Amino acid sequence: MTIATTLQAGTVMPEVRHTVEQADLIRYAGASGDFNRLHWDEPYAAQAGPTGGVIVHGMLTLGLLVRAVGEWIGGDDRVLSTSVSFRAPCPVGATVTLRAEVLESDDAAGTAVLAVGAELPDGSPVLDARRSRIVVRTG
Repeated sequence: MTIATTLQAGTVMPEVRHTVEQADLIRYAGASGDFNRLHWDEPYAAQAGPTGGVIVHGMLTLGLLVRAVGEWIGGDDRVLSTSVSFRAPCPVGATVTLRAEVLESDDAAGTAVLAVGAELPDGSPVLDARRSRIVVRTG
């Protein structure tokens, strides 16, 4: 991915697509300690889950987005804060589209506020870009 050279209002991150596989969920569960059955047990998730199958950890989706933004702006260490609105579960095997756009940039503070989101292939939001923000260091 190309590193952003300027983070002025209106600058858009190139879309990043990631197909979330069961192996991603296993790695995330091991790292986070979140072994909720909705994320690995197909028969259980088929009955109890909101999608009729295994769903991706919400924080894994956020992690994919933060990684994409970090690569775009030149490093994860430039991400200062996140505030997101989860709108819908992401089924395992779905390809999520990760997006970010600079809403405002404060040169004096050396920061920028990004509207961020993640969508399923049908366009429905997993993370709502109208309500989700990442603040990054620009300088």
